[in-house]
Amino acid sequence: MARMQKREARPGRYGTFGGQFVAPVLLPVLDRLEAAFREAWSDPTFHTELTFLLNRFVGRPTPLFDIPAFPARAGGARIVLKRDDLTFNGGNYANSAVGQCLLAKRMGLSAVVTDTGSGQNGIAAAATAARFGMGCTIYMGTRDAAQQAAAVKKMRLFGAKLEIVDDADRALSAATSAAIRHWMGHSDTDAYLAGAPIGPHPYPEMVAAFQSVIGKETRLQLIEGGIFPAGVFSAVGGGSSTIGLFSSFVDDLAIRLVAVEAAGTGEPGALHAARLSHGQRGIFHGAETLVLSDAEGQILPAASIAPGLAYPGSAPQLADLVHRRRVETVSVTDSEARAAVRRLAETEGVLLCLEAGHALAAAEHVARTMEPHEAVVVMAPSSGDKDIDILWQDD
Repeated sequence: MARMQKREARPGRYGTFGGQFVAPVLLPVLDRLEAAFREAWSDPTFHTELTFLLNRFVGRPTPLFDIPAFPARAGGARIVLKRDDLTFNGGNYANSAVGQCLLAKRMGLSAVVTDTGSGQNGIAAAATAARFGMGCTIYMGTRDAAQQAAAVKKMRLFGAKLEIVDDADRALSAATSAAIRHWMGHSDTDAYLAGAPIGPHPYPEMVAAFQSVIGKETRLQLIEGGIFPAGVFSAVGGGSSTIGLFSSFVDDLAIRLVAVEAAGTGEPGALHAARLSHGQRGIFHGAETLVLSDAEGQILPAASIAPGLAYPGSAPQLADLVHRRRVETVSVTDSEARAAVRRLAETEGVLLCLEAGHALAAAEHVARTMEPHEAVVVMAPSSGDKDIDILWQDD
């Protein structure tokens, strides 16, 4: 492994989390990326083009949507979905893919490399790269690729080169490591496109900025609808939709922010993905954050029925918000998430992904304890088309 270098004086810390823990060869690359991002973010023409693409290419703004027939029993709080599942390619991942490809093009780079677990970040990257005429290489674990066959075909239809990774957990963590190795060897032509606000600075800040459109939209739509939510729920994989949604509500201390993690099967001693609840401080994929690890600091595998949640690390901003007790954490099992997705489909005609099913199950449980005049918001990051074979396997 390449020698790691810690630069604590650099920006990008969230409390005691974040930073840059990377091979020295990447430090000047990250410096150029940070400078380019700050210059673009302060340029009105960049925002004009970004907004145009988010509206016309991604399909924003996405609506809020009531699901009155979903709750198992009447009498609890109103549940409202934020419908990023209605975007055109890759769900909420498209927000950040468009922003990062626009930035890479502005920097004179000709290609992007990324990783994907559920397939949604890969689809968003492939479609956006095609729109910009850029090359696109996507790394995906063997196990995830087998579960998400339709997503694999869609990425290839958009012209992406797919590299299947058979290392380590054969899932998102192994794919991310492979994509970063690729980037280290091709940083003069390729941009690493982060699907989540993880990795060394400036990736957490940059991805959170591109995903903040979710929170801004939601806040405005709630105000327009006369709704003051008691709680906001989002399932946490890499954390892109979660940090995007939470960003506009962090300072509203009366609103509960609930990060929902995957409990796996829920059986004693079984693998799970609840690193914000049960992780330890560690260095993972270039940043200090909460990770699933053993007593010696070795990374432990994560598990979930939802591929997008099965990741052993966490976004440093979320780790800090949990550490400061601004964000609550709860865990939902595979069976609870699958039941929530199926019941929503049967009662409302809305098919969400299994990732969203975790947030939906947790929100329903809390809503039962609240009054009918109260409301909670649930993040719906992408549709359930990718999970049909998993949802239907019992039949």
